[in-house]
Order: sequence, then C-alpha cells, then structure tokens
Amino acid sequence: MLPQLTFALVGVTAMAGVSSQRFPIPGDSIHHEHGYCYIASMDFGEDGDKETRNKSQLVVYEDGKVLGPGKSVHKAIREQGKGRYSHWGRTSLYFSASDNSDPGKNGRRYEVSSPHSESTLGGLSRFVGEPKTHREVVRTSQHTYDIELGGRVDYENSHTRYNGTFVVAFQPNVAVTIENTGDVAVEWPQLIANGRADWGTFDRLVADFTKGATNDQEKALFIWQTARENRYHEMPLFGNNEFHDPVKMFNSYGLNLCDDMGYGGCSMFRAVGLGKPKYKGESMVRALHGHVQCEAMVNGKLQFLDIDESVFHLDRENSAPISGDECARDHDLVRRDVHYGPVFTGWGGSESNAALFGADDRLSTCMHRGHTMRYTLRPQEKVVLRWDNVGKWAAQSEKWSHRPKYFGNSKLIYSPRLGNDHYREGIAGERDIVAGTTPDGKLAGGSRGATLVYDIKTPWVVCGGMLDATFVGVHEQDRFAIDVEPNGAPKKRVWTGEGGGKKRAHVALDDALVPHHEPAKYQYRVTVSLSSAAGMKGANLASLRIETDIMAAPVSLPRLRRGSNTFRYADETTVPHEVTITHEWQECDGIRPPPPPATLDYPPDGKTVRDSIVPLRWPAVPNCKTYHLQVSRRPDFRIPYKPTYDVIIRDTSWRVPYTGMFAPDTTYHCRLRACSMLGVWSEWSKPTTFSWAGPRVCHQVRLETEGDGMWLVWEANPKGTRPVAYDIYGSDEKGFSVHKKEYVSYTRGKVPANFLARTEQSRLQILSSRPKHGNMNRCYYRVVAIDEHGTEGVCSDYAELPHPHIWTEPVTGAQVGELYQYRACSVASLGDVQHRYEKPGNQFWDIEKVSFSLLEGPKWLTVDAQTGVVSGTPANPGRVTVKLKATNQHDASHLQVFAISSR
Repeated sequence: MLPQLTFALVGVTAMAGVSSQRFPIPGDSIHHEHGYCYIASMDFGEDGDKETRNKSQLVVYEDGKVLGPGKSVHKAIREQGKGRYSHWGRTSLYFSASDNSDPGKNGRRYEVSSPHSESTLGGLSRFVGEPKTHREVVRTSQHTYDIELGGRVDYENSHTRYNGTFVVAFQPNVAVTIENTGDVAVEWPQLIANGRADWGTFDRLVADFTKGATNDQEKALFIWQTARENRYHEMPLFGNNEFHDPVKMFNSYGLNLCDDMGYGGCSMFRAVGLGKPKYKGESMVRALHGHVQCEAMVNGKLQFLDIDESVFHLDRENSAPISGDECARDHDLVRRDVHYGPVFTGWGGSESNAALFGADDRLSTCMHRGHTMRYTLRPQEKVVLRWDNVGKWAAQSEKWSHRPKYFGNSKLIYSPRLGNDHYREGIAGERDIVAGTTPDGKLAGGSRGATLVYDIKTPWVVCGGMLDATFVGVHEQDRFAIDVEPNGAPKKRVWTGEGGGKKRAHVALDDALVPHHEPAKYQYRVTVSLSSAAGMKGANLASLRIETDIMAAPVSLPRLRRGSNTFRYADETTVPHEVTITHEWQECDGIRPPPPPATLDYPPDGKTVRDSIVPLRWPAVPNCKTYHLQVSRRPDFRIPYKPTYDVIIRDTSWRVPYTGMFAPDTTYHCRLRACSMLGVWSEWSKPTTFSWAGPRVCHQVRLETEGDGMWLVWEANPKGTRPVAYDIYGSDEKGFSVHKKEYVSYTRGKVPANFLARTEQSRLQILSSRPKHGNMNRCYYRVVAIDEHGTEGVCSDYAELPHPHIWTEPVTGAQVGELYQYRACSVASLGDVQHRYEKPGNQFWDIEKVSFSLLEGPKWLTVDAQTGVVSGTPANPGRVTVKLKATNQHDASHLQVFAISSR
C-alpha cells in the first residue's frame, strides 16, 4: 500500500536511486474524468506543471513500461489517449491507458517515479530515527502526563492545507493505543493533547471552536476559522444527512462538500447563541444556485461565512462580514476576495463564485446533531488511533464510494477474556455456554443451539474488520459458525467449521459489514455458534479476536508536536480500574526547516502607507518555493483580517488588484513563513505592523433629476482622509468593478474601461440626451474618493438608473414626402453573471431585452421593436403626438411622449 503520509528531507541535495524507485498508484484513487482521460489523486511528491510552469519530472509506468508523452494537453488525453498524461497538480495526474481502457479496472500495474532531487515521492523514512514509545498506566478517572517530541519537524510545520486536501511532508505520530488492562469496563475513555480537539460532544466541540471568544463576532469567526482548518472540500461519501452532524464529520471524516459544511456551520452558530432569542432572526443555511453555505446572525444581521470555500466578504468600510443578500446584490464585494484558499491559484475562482449568488438564492435551516464519541472499553478491549490508512472507507452506496484524498483508519480491537469467571463481562447474550472441556478450550457449547453473542459499538464509522478465532472440536458431529449482523443490514454467516481437532477462523468482515451501503455502521453483532454433538459438550472456543476498522480523521487525533506535550486523560468510571495508554512515534533530526523570512520590506514596520493598492513585499528565502502571508487585526493572528490576506503564494510579493482593501485608523499585523522545496515550513517571521491612510467609501450615492438629465450625487465620508476629488465609473453590468483601462470581463472577454470622469464636486451628470462620453447613460454608477495625496479609497455602492429609460432626444421635425427617422436608445442592464446548470453554465443570463412599441402616432409612422428606429413618410403637413414605449421582458417600461411637426 502506498503510504499516505510522506516525508520530506530538507538539506539533502540528492536522493540516491530516486529515478529507479517506482511507487504504485492505488487503483481506488483513479476515477474517470472524460473520454479516455482518468485522474489519479494522491500526493505525487512534487508540484505539478500547473504550479511549476511545466517543470514536473514525474514519470508514469504501465506494467513497467513508460507511458507518454507526458505534459500532454488535456484535450489530447481525453480525445486520443494512448498513454498520454499530464501531472497537473501536486495531487492530480491526468492520464490514459496505453489501449484507452479503464486503468482502474484493467488489471494492469500503474506506477510513478521521479528523478527530481527533491521529490518526496514514496517517503523518506530511512532518514527517520528508531521508533519511540511511551507507556502510561492510568488508574484514575482524571490523569495528566507529558511527553517530549524531539526532532525538527512535526505535523504543524510540515503540512500544507489545500482547499481540496492536506499534503503532509512528515507525520511523526504513528499510533496512540488506549487499552483496558483492568478488570472492569471503562466508560468513555478520552485523551486530549495540548488542550485541542475536545470534540466528544456537540457542546464540547463548539466550546473548543470558540475558546477565547469574547463577543458574538469572535464566536462566528472562530467557528469559521477552526472548521476550515480541520476539514477539506471533497465529494462526500454519503448523500444523506450523515455528514451534516459536526461531531461525526470532524471526528470520523474530516472532509465534506459545501452543503454538509453549511448545515454543520449553521448548527454550530445557533448553538453558541447566534440567533433567537437574542436576535430577531436566526443563523441560516443559504442555498445558492450551485453552492450551499451558512450565514451567522451577528449583531442583528446575517453574515455569509463560507467555510467550504474558505472565504467571507467585508463591507465597504472593511468593518464586518456581509450577508449573502448583499453578495447577491453586488458581486464586486465577492470578486475582491480570494476563494478556495489558502493556496492561491488565481482570481478565476472569485469570478465564478460571485456568479453563484443571485436573486434565486433561498434561506432555510437544517439541524443534524446529537452524535457523541461515547464508547466503552471492556477488559482486554482497545482502540488504536492511527494517522495512516489501510485503504478502507464507509460510503452510502457504490455510487457514492470513492477513495478520499486524505483520511485515516484506526482500529477497535477486542480480545475477550473467555475464562468461565470472566466471559460474561463482555457479552450481549449467551445460550447453553459451559466451561471448556478440552485443555485449550475456554468455553464450550452445552447443546446443539449453544451461542455466544458480542456487540461491537464504536462512535467512529465502521469500514471493515477482521475476526480471528480458534476452535477445538471433540466429536465429528461438533459444529462451529460465525455470523455477523451490522445495524441496518441482514445477518450473514461468514465462517463455518466442523469435526474434531483445532479449527482456525481468519475471516475478513468487510463484505459482511457492507460499509458501502447505507446506513453508516456504528455497531454490529457477532454470534459465535458452538454446536456440540447431541448429549455432548465438545464444541470448544479457545480464543477470539475481533478487529474493527474505523474511519478516524487524522486531524482529530491527539497528536504530538515538537517540544513538550501535555495529555489529559479522562473517563467516567467510578470504580477502581486500569487503562494503559501507549504512544508510538518517530523523530527526524535530518529534516531541517528553512529559516524564517526577514520582516516585510513593504509596508515598513510601524509606518503608515498611502498606496491606493497596497503591495506587500519581502526578501526571498533561499531554496524555498512558497510563502504563507497573514495579515490580521489581531496580534495573535487567531483569524485573518480577510481571507485575501491569508494566502500561500509563490512570489515574494502580494498585490490585490483592487483599491480600498484596508481601512484607515486601523493597525494591521503581518507575518510570513517560508516553505522549502520539500514541503517543510519555517517558523513565522517576527510580526510587523502597518496602518493605511486614505479616504473611506462615499455615502448616500443616489440619483437626482434635472430636466431631461440625471445627476449622480453623493456625500463624502466624514471618516478617513478628506477627499479632494472623485472618480466616477459607469457600466451596464450589475455589480461591476471599476477599471480605468481595458479589462477582461468574466464571460465577455475584453471590454473598454468603465471610467467616466474625475470631478472635484460632489455631483456629476451621468444621463443626457447629448452624452459627452461613452460611459454616460449607463445603468450603474460608482464613486471613488481621492485625497490630496492621490490615494484612492474603495469604490462606492452602485447607484442604479431606472431601466428601461429612453434617453435619446427625439427628432421633432419632418418633411412631407420624405423619410422621417429617429433611433430611440434606452438605458438597459446586462444583469450580472449567474451560474446555471444548463450550458454554458456561467453567463449573463438576464440581459435586459428592450422592445419598442407605439402607443400613439399617425398611421404613416412605425417603429422597429428591436432596434427602436421610428420611421415613416408623412403625406400631409401637420402636428402629431407620438407616445413611444420601451418595455423589457419583466414588464417594466418607460414612456417617451413627443410631437412631430410635418411641413
């Protein structure tokens, strides 16, 4: 099995034989993409061509033969196949079989290798020291102890959280075993490491998530932050409500899709009082067209806090998160922020996610909670918590079944004491069981129908198992059997034996436990039949061991980190008892993290900057590939100022292409860390601070009518620096962003700049029958304030002109016998980009379609409904009244009334 957790050695310049080492691609990690193309998902040990600009050195093999060509375009893989492949992302390989068959099912062996000197493919465990253990014997219900983890690298500084997986360079933790070594059952043994991940009940989970919060805003954002740090976006294994319970999700799975996290987030928000009766409204679940997420009720307003896409959006004062309704009304507020962080992959996700918000969004609620991590360990029963996996998972059905990118398999192991004095301590039932009748037999059947029944119960979801048993028969008529009965599934006989002598049952329980068929299994029953020959007691049971494979999310487990670790053990057993806890781990001194980056070059520490668009720059760290930048209003960096300023990038600078990203009179805290070529992070740099000075957003942006024209009017913000000028922008796109130069509009391509004019006044004419600029008579307008230093603030909310609205001045004179013509033009909206499931998916679906009609006019006059051209030839002189109506598809209309005099 390919190790899920790989190891990175920093400072080693070569890896002997790396080009000849091949590592298998698990068949269950391969899924069909399109045509002949399949995607394998795993950590391939180096960044792909997308991140490195075609520098990946990964080689793919089919039954020992090199496939290719590599670096093929995806279209060619899909349409031609024949072994073409593309290592696109660190965890994604697009490839095809040599004969275009299904590589996940064709029975061939697929492997990868890389000559890259810094590849972590397959792990570097040979550089790890001897395995270490610590054994702690506990005889009380409350116990604390410490363990020191040596080495230079742990999970904390060697994992990178992508939106769609975790990539771990080195995991020192191997296993923690909690075993009942006493004589009585132990109720709910729990182990908490360093005060984190106390997630045994819903109440304790939300208390852990909101630890240290002093107000409702902190509660909401602490939940958002902790949740996104401990899960990743992945197609769920269940399409029902299984993933909607936060206790199940964070403890067993650690992965989910947007709706799962939306429902779970809403449950957590409500649990900490973000709703009634404190406020008039409740925290809610928002269903967008193609996305679902949660909204927290904070200070009487909803805030859209997207855990799944790792984003929220601040208001134009950069003060507080806004609601989904505000996002739907104005997409500019959405596209200004990075989505799917913290690893930055471009601004395209921000555009496409803005399109998810729309007028068809719906608010609802869905509360699924109540699961707890309560369990009991019987004498000689143990739970083995592990950070790796054996390739097993639970799923609702084969349709939903797929190998997750990052998951863990732990075990519940029960070896019951079978002596006549102890066997009843762990059974769920028995029939005609007597003491053993052979030297090796511990228990025997006293009749043909003798049975021994055990219930296996676990708070982690079951995904497989193994049973080992030894039987001894005395007579040829002795019979033995093992039946397994999962909750929600029929009983299944998994083994039978008969006759005299020893019989060994070594049985895989995976099929019997049906882990890929709903419901999710949290318990099952094992029935051992000891059917002795008539009148005899010869069917003996000598030993029994039941292993249950469970899914336990690695991030939820009590892990060691570098330095001193404090573990707090607790259970609910009131009588004398004994538990033995065994930690297994590994340390590596050969892995040397890079040095932390120097402090930022810009903004300078402790200074105030006035850039309209603030660049953040820092010196490069040798042999490092990426940097993690964080900006926060908190010196402890518990939550980011904006997700846009909690990013992992390749450059040594970060520049968000929008003005007004910071607020004046605010101290911002900055820090950095650097990641080596092998995925190991430095310590954080020394924090620095800066402030920004500039004008705040203009207020009360509105329209005023004068004659046949309209004026945009606004008020300067009393906070921030005083504006001395204002830039005005106009567009027909609802929720547009301001641009002074030609730019690429999402789904439209290149379009002209939408800048209109600069003025020192607090008003500007924007609609006229004689426009002086191409960006007059647009549907939407924004204002940007500029101070005496030339610093621009954030663009204002938009003002919306009435539409349709005929703005052209009609031709009022005509000549008898000659063609009269007047082309009417109307203000019209493009709407905004909306996502739909039908093709092409994202586009301007609601472009305003204006049609023209004549409500009144002479017979000689007609209008083209589409172009608005009014035309005709008068036969006689005179004066006629014309009523021209512009109507859109939503039945909104505007009437222009004028007279034509013919001579």
